[in-house]
Amino acid sequence: MAADLHLVDYGFWVNGVTRESGLPLSSVALDQAAPEIPKLSFLPLMQRRRLSSLGKIALSTLYPLFKQYAPAGDLDVAVVFASRWGDIALTVRSLEELSTEKSLSPTAFSTSVHNGIGGLFSLFTGFQGHVTSLAAAENTISAALTEAQALLSEFSQVFVCLYDDRTPEVFKPYHEKAQPPFAVSLVLTSDLSVTGAKGAWVRLAPGRAVDHSESLTDFLQFVAGKAPAFATRQATWRWRPTH
Repeated sequence: MAADLHLVDYGFWVNGVTRESGLPLSSVALDQAAPEIPKLSFLPLMQRRRLSSLGKIALSTLYPLFKQYAPAGDLDVAVVFASRWGDIALTVRSLEELSTEKSLSPTAFSTSVHNGIGGLFSLFTGFQGHVTSLAAAENTISAALTEAQALLSEFSQVFVCLYDDRTPEVFKPYHEKAQPPFAVSLVLTSDLSVTGAKGAWVRLAPGRAVDHSESLTDFLQFVAGKAPAFATRQATWRWRPTH
């Protein structure tokens, strides 16, 4: 039997709007250039320099949660990085360099691969446990939750970091709608006794046809407890009170 998902905590950065800012998600301007990228003052300067803009956005949400909820050296936790496009801006830049017969930057290439951000996270935190990077096209959010649910049969906690950059112009014909750069990080457990653990997220087969891609705004409303369910083409996730 699959483990229940209990949300312990979460953080997000969506085009400059964060959980800490207290601003409503409706204030996010999808079609405007992103504001200043997170500074990550908690990391040494040399580590910050190794991160792309997207890497900084992702770790701005994940790193503080990991440091708070994962005891040092604890291997009884797992981390899931999930991104539809990966660090697509670096990928496009590398392809453009190749098309003009320029030499590829080894540094840019090494961090453009899909597990690049996850690898740097492991180096910066010293974490030697289970780290997964996945992509599932328009079903990436649902796939990440399903992966976390499976991992909770082995680990006490799972950290999920969902992230993507603004879709480059060359790829917009393959993306259903405009998307701002974002990252959402979750701390999930199957143990309701964990401090802060909330009601369970139950995975159900889709009760009705969902004819659109996963909505980031819908997902954040669900995470914040402002929507009772999050429906995707693959499944419907629903809050189930524990009391």
